[in-house]
Amino acid sequence: MKKCHINLRELGIALLAPICITFVQGLIPSSLVSCVIIIIFCGYIHHVYPWVFTTGDNRNNKNRTGTRSLSFLFCFCVFILIVITGLSLQFFSTGILNAIELHRPELLGSYRDMVRSSFSLNNGIFRVTTVMLLAPVCEELVFRGISLSSSRRAFTCRHSDAIAILLSTLLFALYHGNLVQFCYALPMGILLALLATWTSSLLPSILLHITINVSSYFTGMLPFALSHTGCILATGISSAAGFIALYLLLRRSGKSHKVS
Repeated sequence: MKKCHINLRELGIALLAPICITFVQGLIPSSLVSCVIIIIFCGYIHHVYPWVFTTGDNRNNKNRTGTRSLSFLFCFCVFILIVITGLSLQFFSTGILNAIELHRPELLGSYRDMVRSSFSLNNGIFRVTTVMLLAPVCEELVFRGISLSSSRRAFTCRHSDAIAILLSTLLFALYHGNLVQFCYALPMGILLALLATWTSSLLPSILLHITINVSSYFTGMLPFALSHTGCILATGISSAAGFIALYLLLRRSGKSHKVS
Protein backbone atom coordinates (compact mmCIF):
# COMPACT_ATOMS: atom_id res chain seq x y z
CA MET A 1 0.00 0.00 0.00
CA LYS A 2 1.32 3.41 -0.97
CA LYS A 3 1.99 5.61 2.05
CA CYS A 4 0.65 9.13 2.12
CA HIS A 5 3.27 11.86 2.32
CA ILE A 6 2.47 15.51 2.96
CA ASN A 7 4.54 18.38 1.62
CA LEU A 8 4.13 21.03 4.31
CA ARG A 9 5.35 23.87 2.09
CA GLU A 10 2.72 23.14 -0.57
CA LEU A 11 0.04 22.66 2.07
CA GLY A 12 1.02 26.00 3.59
CA ILE A 13 0.65 27.71 0.20
CA ALA A 14 -2.78 26.10 -0.26
CA LEU A 15 -3.94 27.41 3.13
CA LEU A 16 -2.26 30.80 2.89
CA ALA A 17 -3.85 31.83 -0.43
CA PRO A 18 -7.44 32.08 0.94
CA ILE A 19 -6.16 33.85 4.05
CA CYS A 20 -4.44 36.44 1.87
CA ILE A 21 -7.53 37.11 -0.25
CA THR A 22 -9.63 37.51 2.92
CA PHE A 23 -7.04 39.88 4.40
CA VAL A 24 -6.86 42.03 1.25
CA GLN A 25 -10.64 42.28 0.96
CA GLY A 26 -10.91 43.19 4.64
CA LEU A 27 -8.16 45.79 4.34
CA ILE A 28 -9.53 47.47 1.20
CA PRO A 29 -13.21 48.57 1.42
CA SER A 30 -13.69 48.69 -2.36
CA SER A 31 -14.44 45.21 -3.73
CA LEU A 32 -13.46 46.39 -7.22
CA VAL A 33 -10.01 47.58 -6.14
CA SER A 34 -9.36 44.50 -3.99
CA CYS A 35 -10.31 42.14 -6.84
CA VAL A 36 -8.07 44.00 -9.29
CA ILE A 37 -5.14 43.88 -6.84
CA ILE A 38 -5.61 40.15 -6.25
CA ILE A 39 -5.85 39.39 -9.98
CA ILE A 40 -2.72 41.43 -10.72
CA PHE A 41 -0.85 39.73 -7.87
CA CYS A 42 -1.89 36.27 -9.11
CA GLY A 43 -0.74 37.25 -12.59
CA TYR A 44 2.62 38.29 -11.17
CA ILE A 45 2.92 35.02 -9.23
CA HIS A 46 2.09 33.06 -12.39
CA HIS A 47 4.76 34.97 -14.32
CA VAL A 48 7.52 34.65 -11.71
CA TYR A 49 6.59 31.28 -10.16
CA PRO A 50 4.51 29.44 -12.80
CA TRP A 51 4.87 26.15 -10.92
CA VAL A 52 2.44 27.47 -8.28
CA PHE A 53 -0.42 27.05 -10.79
CA THR A 54 0.69 23.66 -12.15
CA THR A 55 0.86 20.06 -11.02
CA GLY A 56 2.77 17.06 -12.23
CA ASP A 57 -0.35 15.96 -14.11
CA ASN A 58 -0.52 19.32 -15.90
CA ARG A 59 3.05 19.03 -17.13
CA ASN A 60 2.64 15.40 -18.15
CA ASN A 61 -0.55 16.16 -20.06
CA LYS A 62 1.22 18.94 -21.94
CA ASN A 63 4.05 16.61 -22.86
CA ARG A 64 1.63 13.96 -24.13
CA THR A 65 -0.73 16.22 -26.04
CA GLY A 66 1.82 18.67 -27.37
CA THR A 67 0.24 21.61 -29.12
CA ARG A 68 -2.82 19.79 -30.44
CA SER A 69 -5.52 22.33 -31.20
CA LEU A 70 -9.16 21.88 -30.32
CA SER A 71 -11.86 22.19 -32.95
CA PHE A 72 -14.27 25.10 -32.91
CA LEU A 73 -17.21 22.69 -32.61
CA PHE A 74 -15.71 21.04 -29.53
CA CYS A 75 -15.04 24.39 -27.82
CA PHE A 76 -18.54 25.60 -28.70
CA CYS A 77 -20.16 22.45 -27.26
CA VAL A 78 -18.12 22.77 -24.05
CA PHE A 79 -19.09 26.45 -23.80
CA ILE A 80 -22.81 25.70 -24.23
CA LEU A 81 -22.74 22.85 -21.70
CA ILE A 82 -20.94 25.02 -19.14
CA VAL A 83 -23.48 27.84 -19.56
CA ILE A 84 -26.45 25.45 -19.32
CA THR A 85 -24.97 23.77 -16.25
CA GLY A 86 -24.23 27.12 -14.59
CA LEU A 87 -27.76 28.45 -15.19
CA SER A 88 -29.31 25.20 -13.95
CA LEU A 89 -27.16 25.21 -10.82
CA GLN A 90 -28.13 28.79 -10.01
CA PHE A 91 -31.84 28.17 -10.60
CA PHE A 92 -31.66 24.94 -8.57
CA SER A 93 -30.01 26.54 -5.54
CA THR A 94 -32.25 29.62 -5.76
CA GLY A 95 -35.34 27.41 -5.93
CA ILE A 96 -34.32 25.58 -2.77
CA LEU A 97 -33.59 28.85 -0.94
CA ASN A 98 -36.90 30.37 -2.08
CA ALA A 99 -38.78 27.27 -0.93
CA ILE A 100 -37.10 27.54 2.47
CA GLU A 101 -38.01 31.23 2.64
CA LEU A 102 -41.67 30.45 1.91
CA HIS A 103 -42.00 27.74 4.56
CA ARG A 104 -39.26 28.47 7.13
CA PRO A 105 -38.12 32.09 6.60
CA GLU A 106 -36.44 32.22 10.03
CA LEU A 107 -33.79 29.76 8.82
CA LEU A 108 -32.36 32.29 6.38
CA GLY A 109 -32.07 35.11 8.89
CA SER A 110 -30.43 38.17 7.35
CA TYR A 111 -29.09 36.19 4.38
CA ARG A 112 -31.89 37.28 2.04
CA ASP A 113 -31.30 40.97 2.80
CA MET A 114 -27.60 40.50 2.08
CA VAL A 115 -28.36 38.86 -1.26
CA ARG A 116 -30.81 41.57 -2.27
CA SER A 117 -28.27 44.28 -1.47
CA SER A 118 -25.33 42.50 -3.13
CA PHE A 119 -27.01 41.15 -6.27
CA SER A 120 -28.96 44.18 -7.39
CA LEU A 121 -28.65 45.88 -10.77
CA ASN A 122 -29.12 49.19 -8.93
CA ASN A 123 -25.70 48.91 -7.26
CA GLY A 124 -23.92 50.67 -10.11
CA ILE A 125 -21.85 49.44 -13.02
CA PHE A 126 -18.62 48.98 -11.05
CA ARG A 127 -20.23 46.89 -8.31
CA VAL A 128 -22.19 44.78 -10.81
CA THR A 129 -19.11 44.24 -12.98
CA THR A 130 -17.10 43.21 -9.94
CA VAL A 131 -19.62 40.58 -8.83
CA MET A 132 -20.32 39.30 -12.35
CA LEU A 133 -16.79 39.15 -13.76
CA LEU A 134 -13.92 40.15 -11.48
CA ALA A 135 -14.94 38.22 -8.36
CA PRO A 136 -15.25 34.86 -10.21
CA VAL A 137 -11.86 35.38 -11.89
CA CYS A 138 -10.29 36.38 -8.59
CA GLU A 139 -11.74 33.42 -6.67
CA GLU A 140 -10.83 30.89 -9.37
CA LEU A 141 -7.24 32.12 -9.50
CA VAL A 142 -6.92 31.77 -5.74
CA PHE A 143 -8.95 28.64 -4.94
CA ARG A 144 -8.60 26.55 -8.09
CA GLY A 145 -5.41 28.14 -9.39
CA ILE A 146 -3.30 28.23 -6.23
CA SER A 147 -5.05 26.27 -3.45
CA LEU A 148 -6.14 23.31 -5.57
CA SER A 149 -2.84 23.02 -7.46
CA SER A 150 -0.80 23.34 -4.26
CA SER A 151 -3.02 20.80 -2.48
CA ARG A 152 -2.52 18.31 -5.31
CA ARG A 153 1.24 18.69 -4.94
CA ALA A 154 1.02 18.54 -1.14
CA PHE A 155 -0.44 15.04 -0.96
CA THR A 156 1.21 12.02 -2.57
CA CYS A 157 -1.11 9.09 -2.04
CA ARG A 158 -3.72 7.06 -3.84
CA HIS A 159 -6.54 9.56 -3.38
CA SER A 160 -4.46 12.75 -3.51
CA ASP A 161 -6.70 14.43 -6.11
CA ALA A 162 -9.84 13.77 -4.08
CA ILE A 163 -8.19 15.09 -0.90
CA ALA A 164 -7.00 18.22 -2.73
CA ILE A 165 -10.45 18.85 -4.21
CA LEU A 166 -12.15 18.49 -0.82
CA LEU A 167 -9.60 20.70 0.95
CA SER A 168 -9.73 23.53 -1.61
CA THR A 169 -13.53 23.30 -1.69
CA LEU A 170 -13.77 23.49 2.11
CA LEU A 171 -11.60 26.61 2.07
CA PHE A 172 -13.79 28.07 -0.69
CA ALA A 173 -16.98 27.41 1.29
CA LEU A 174 -15.54 28.83 4.54
CA TYR A 175 -14.39 31.93 2.66
CA HIS A 176 -18.02 32.93 2.01
CA GLY A 177 -18.45 33.58 5.72
CA ASN A 178 -21.98 32.40 6.56
CA LEU A 179 -23.79 29.08 6.97
CA VAL A 180 -26.25 29.49 4.08
CA GLN A 181 -23.57 30.33 1.53
CA PHE A 182 -21.36 27.59 2.96
CA CYS A 183 -24.07 25.01 2.24
CA TYR A 184 -24.29 25.79 -1.49
CA ALA A 185 -20.69 26.94 -2.00
CA LEU A 186 -19.50 23.49 -0.90
CA PRO A 187 -21.13 21.45 -3.72
CA MET A 188 -20.51 24.20 -6.27
CA GLY A 189 -16.87 24.34 -5.19
CA ILE A 190 -16.54 20.60 -5.76
CA LEU A 191 -17.92 20.96 -9.29
CA LEU A 192 -15.60 23.87 -10.06
CA ALA A 193 -12.61 21.94 -8.72
CA LEU A 194 -13.54 18.84 -10.71
CA LEU A 195 -13.84 20.90 -13.88
CA ALA A 196 -10.43 22.49 -13.30
CA THR A 197 -8.92 19.07 -12.58
CA TRP A 198 -10.46 17.36 -15.60
CA THR A 199 -9.33 20.05 -18.04
CA SER A 200 -6.05 21.12 -16.38
CA SER A 201 -7.20 24.68 -17.08
CA LEU A 202 -8.88 27.49 -15.17
CA LEU A 203 -10.85 28.83 -18.14
CA PRO A 204 -13.77 26.34 -17.88
CA SER A 205 -14.17 26.85 -14.12
CA ILE A 206 -13.97 30.63 -14.57
CA LEU A 207 -16.70 30.48 -17.23
CA LEU A 208 -18.92 28.32 -15.01
CA HIS A 209 -18.36 30.62 -12.03
CA ILE A 210 -19.15 33.73 -14.12
CA THR A 211 -22.32 32.09 -15.45
CA ILE A 212 -23.49 31.32 -11.92
CA ASN A 213 -22.80 34.87 -10.70
CA VAL A 214 -24.35 36.57 -13.74
CA SER A 215 -27.52 34.47 -13.52
CA SER A 216 -27.88 35.35 -9.83
CA TYR A 217 -28.92 38.86 -10.90
CA PHE A 218 -31.93 37.52 -12.79
CA THR A 219 -33.24 34.72 -10.57
CA GLY A 220 -35.17 37.25 -8.49
CA MET A 221 -37.49 37.80 -11.46
CA LEU A 222 -38.96 34.30 -10.97
CA PRO A 223 -39.00 33.81 -7.19
CA PHE A 224 -42.20 31.79 -6.92
CA ALA A 225 -41.82 29.75 -10.12
CA LEU A 226 -38.40 28.57 -8.96
CA SER A 227 -39.87 27.49 -5.61
CA HIS A 228 -42.15 24.84 -7.11
CA THR A 229 -41.06 21.26 -6.50
CA GLY A 230 -41.25 20.41 -10.19
CA CYS A 231 -38.99 23.31 -11.11
CA ILE A 232 -36.47 22.40 -8.40
CA LEU A 233 -36.36 18.79 -9.61
CA ALA A 234 -36.07 19.86 -13.25
CA THR A 235 -33.20 22.25 -12.62
CA GLY A 236 -31.46 19.71 -10.39
CA ILE A 237 -31.69 17.03 -13.07
CA SER A 238 -30.60 19.54 -15.71
CA SER A 239 -27.55 20.47 -13.62
CA ALA A 240 -26.53 16.85 -13.16
CA ALA A 241 -27.15 15.98 -16.81
CA GLY A 242 -25.17 18.98 -18.04
CA PHE A 243 -22.20 18.17 -15.84
CA ILE A 244 -22.21 14.48 -16.79
CA ALA A 245 -22.42 15.39 -20.49
CA LEU A 246 -19.54 17.80 -20.00
CA TYR A 247 -17.42 15.11 -18.37
CA LEU A 248 -18.18 12.57 -21.11
CA LEU A 249 -17.33 15.09 -23.81
CA LEU A 250 -14.04 16.01 -22.16
CA ARG A 251 -13.19 12.37 -21.55
CA ARG A 252 -13.89 11.43 -25.15
CA SER A 253 -11.70 14.25 -26.40
CA GLY A 254 -8.82 13.03 -24.25
CA LYS A 255 -8.69 16.32 -22.31
CA SER A 256 -9.95 14.79 -19.07
CA HIS A 257 -8.24 12.44 -16.66
CA LYS A 258 -9.63 10.34 -13.84
CA VAL A 259 -9.59 11.82 -10.35
CA SER A 260 -7.60 9.49 -8.11
